[in-house]
Amino acid sequence: MKIGPRVSVLVSTIVLLFSSLAIGRAPAEISARAVADAIAYNAGTSVRFRIIFSGQPPAGPISISRRIRYLGETGPATADRVVARGLQPASGTSSTDFRILWTVPPDARTGCYEADLAARDSKTGATVFDLSPAFSFVVYRKLVRVRSFELDRSFYTSGDPVGARVTLENISGKPVAGLRVEFSERYWPWIAQTSARAGVDVNTLAKGLTLVARGRQTLQSMNAALAPKVKAPTAYQYAVVVWDRERKNIYAIAFSPLAFIHPPGVRMPEPYAGVAGSALQYLHPNLGSIDFTRYRHFYPSYFDRAAIEFDTSHTLFPSGAEAGVHFTVRDPDASDWRHVSVRVRWLDPDQHEISSEVLNPSADLAPGGAPLREAAKLALPAGKSGIYRARVEIANSSGELLATHTLELGANPLPKSILIFCAHQDDEGAHHGIIRAAVENHIPMHFIYFTGGDAGSCDRYYQHSCGPADCLNFGELRMEEARASLAHLGVPPEDIFFLGLPDGGSGEVWSDKNPAHPYLSVMLSTDHAPYPEAARPNLPFARDSVVEAAKEFIQRFRPEVIFTGHPDERHVDHRTNNWFVMRALEELSEHGELSPEPTVLVDQSYGPGPQKHAPYHYEKETFYIPGEAAALAQEAGWFYQSQDGNRAEGNRRDYDQLRRSEVHWRILDWKEHPHWNEEP
Repeated sequence: MKIGPRVSVLVSTIVLLFSSLAIGRAPAEISARAVADAIAYNAGTSVRFRIIFSGQPPAGPISISRRIRYLGETGPATADRVVARGLQPASGTSSTDFRILWTVPPDARTGCYEADLAARDSKTGATVFDLSPAFSFVVYRKLVRVRSFELDRSFYTSGDPVGARVTLENISGKPVAGLRVEFSERYWPWIAQTSARAGVDVNTLAKGLTLVARGRQTLQSMNAALAPKVKAPTAYQYAVVVWDRERKNIYAIAFSPLAFIHPPGVRMPEPYAGVAGSALQYLHPNLGSIDFTRYRHFYPSYFDRAAIEFDTSHTLFPSGAEAGVHFTVRDPDASDWRHVSVRVRWLDPDQHEISSEVLNPSADLAPGGAPLREAAKLALPAGKSGIYRARVEIANSSGELLATHTLELGANPLPKSILIFCAHQDDEGAHHGIIRAAVENHIPMHFIYFTGGDAGSCDRYYQHSCGPADCLNFGELRMEEARASLAHLGVPPEDIFFLGLPDGGSGEVWSDKNPAHPYLSVMLSTDHAPYPEAARPNLPFARDSVVEAAKEFIQRFRPEVIFTGHPDERHVDHRTNNWFVMRALEELSEHGELSPEPTVLVDQSYGPGPQKHAPYHYEKETFYIPGEAAALAQEAGWFYQSQDGNRAEGNRRDYDQLRRSEVHWRILDWKEHPHWNEEP
């Protein structure tokens, strides 16, 4: 999978024998592949392709026919037809020119399509190659875009007026009326603002604006905002959001270039780190924050890792089970260790000694010699969670300690199976502890990501406001980051599923119930999941379709525990993650199809929003994470380079600073409140 900017989608390569017997030559081996000139096309535009030959091209001209299929369906989406006749590579080249494959009808369904290509010898009719599929592509429907967005300057002093110039373009063939254009501090409309900020920095640039078909209009304001008060030089960014007349649906979002704001009378070098989600990607906000010492000392100094090395692959255990540790002992000194003893002390979560055992009363070790291998076990008490410790001590014959090292072990109640629903790639970070515990204890576990994460920081990745093709590729990049992050924790890719809903659009998907009239997303500009790797290809952006998909996963995996988002989150994707899951559980329960009935645990990310809150009652549950699992969890976050993973890596926490617990909330009474969030 390509995870950088793409020019084409390459899906198939095929090698066949092309018969040249008609002209007296031996059969030649033809290897061909097809590429498109883009990965996504607006309805009404043309899909183009070319053929690239590896090795010997066909000796004579060929004709190419095409079939277009809507991914997930077997029949053609449009009539089959010949798209090239008498085609040959240009002299001295290994590829053909671009040819039109299909002019997408203005009313075509949005989503993912596949193209099959078959080539025949123009003279003999013999098959030259058959590519099925040749490549995939996405059709979207974008009506309005922000063609350009500029500020009047780069540097401001607090209180200065901020001027802006915005050019809108209607890229459809019909007029678009009733547009409302707003200027504000950078934000995503689907994340509710805090009560202190809600609506205070929004300036309406136009109301009731009409754009003629293919027309443009420029809006200009010399006082779109006032530069905010800041205590130090600060990087800042602004947003333009184009709404419909009712301020319900969004046509387009764009972000300004960075602005730099100074307090009055202060002139200093500009900061490196911009506002969250801005275009700057530096690790450190200023030169004084560069740390040259912490990275050298991840483990605390009292860990003698040179002499004692633990096997850290299994440090999480079920409460009441038998925990075990394995380790090796080496002599790191210049002289021999004679008659040394090896003892393990077991400490409970309160650091009180539970037991002590001498594993080897008298061992001899030489510098650089073979290590001593030891193991110890502890029966963990049932019903008690926390972090236990195995402290290994090496002492000489007089009792003097030569080395000591400690391994933390986490004890928690563990389920028999787990299903984790996430709004975005990286939201599984709220569950790193239980994820690692499931891996270490071979507990079946699966992941469902509702959205493709295609919006968040897309503009930072590409260094410009994103169009549908940018968002599509960015969503694929975030999926790849999720696979890599989870692989670091031990999760195989076959246990990870993506539904491909639009980032930030889950609330609209929830409101649009009927799959026959799905939601047209603002960033992807499709109303079906456009990702070829989606678990359900071309899933309609409609509540009923998403709930059905969630029901299928729950019935397929029958988890004992389900993790999902909190129903009251101010980020619409996080709370709707919960709503989809709970509606699926409600419907399964109502039809007697929920067996066993799972425990539902939720996490908290952004905090509560202003919308109606769920009537549920909750019980807090704490999961304890030992140090080595916590270190893996920290590293797993670094794979999300598009989401500040590089900054997290550059500012990593030392071993003693790592979080040793994660909190979830058990929903106690969800069956007593069915359909609480149904619209009146």
